[in-house]
This record gives sequence, C-alpha cells and structure tokens, in this order.
Amino acid sequence: MDESVRTRAEELQREYTETVWNRGEVDGADEHFADDVVVHDVPQTADYEGRDAFKQWVQEIRTAFPDFEVDVEGVVVGDDAIVARWVARGTNEGELSAFGVPPTGESVEWSGVTVYEMEGEEIVEAWWYYDMLGLLTQLGTIPEAPTA
Repeated sequence: MDESVRTRAEELQREYTETVWNRGEVDGADEHFADDVVVHDVPQTADYEGRDAFKQWVQEIRTAFPDFEVDVEGVVVGDDAIVARWVARGTNEGELSAFGVPPTGESVEWSGVTVYEMEGEEIVEAWWYYDMLGLLTQLGTIPEAPTA
C-alpha cells in the first residue's frame, strides 16, 4: 500500500476519534461509516447494525461518561483494514445501561483495540475489543481478586 494512503487512513482514524468520541459530535460518523455498517462490541456480545445504531451506542457511552476521552496510541493500516490501539477514560456519572450499573462517580481508565474493515475511506464493519473486566472492577461492580 502506498505510504500516502496509509498516512491518510491514519489521519481519518484520528479525525473520527476526535470528532465522534472526544467531542461527542455523533453526526461526524456520517462521514466515516457506511449507512449499513455493522459494529461488534465483542465484550458485551452486542452488535449494532447501521450507522444510527452506532451513533446511539456512542451517545449512551458519553451519557454514562460525560467527560469521555479516547487517546489513540497506535494505528496499523492494512490493505482493507485499520487497527487502532487506544486508551479511554472518563468519570461514570450516568447509568451504564448495558451492564445495569448505576452511576458510581468513579474515574476510570481502560484500554482496547478496534479493528475497522474499510471499503475505500468508509468503515463497513468494526470490532471493539476492550478490558471490560478492568472497567467493571474500577467501577466497583466486580471485587478485585485477592492477592496471595
């Protein structure tokens, strides 16, 4: 793959993360995601079909963590896929409806990797993998394991 194409793909990934996740401008997904995109939240075994379902998922996360922020720590670009390694952080001030967790007020940080399948500059499918156990432990919903 041409280096300029790789650079452009990485720029698009960082631009989308800043717009959609960090600023909460979910309509920014319209520029990057196919209308019929399928997004897989692997730890929750949940699939979001269509751009509108993805945008609703982002809004739910940003409601649970109003100060939600993602730092992209690395991006790998292939011929038809982008892999982004990231760290997210935020303060849990709203319900995490997917987990049935009421607001805890806890500031948390968790890491993950997202794989984006691309057609041109458009995301057609994505898989989110992240440390759900670490997140829920920090929120106090799962007790920390005792150390020996």
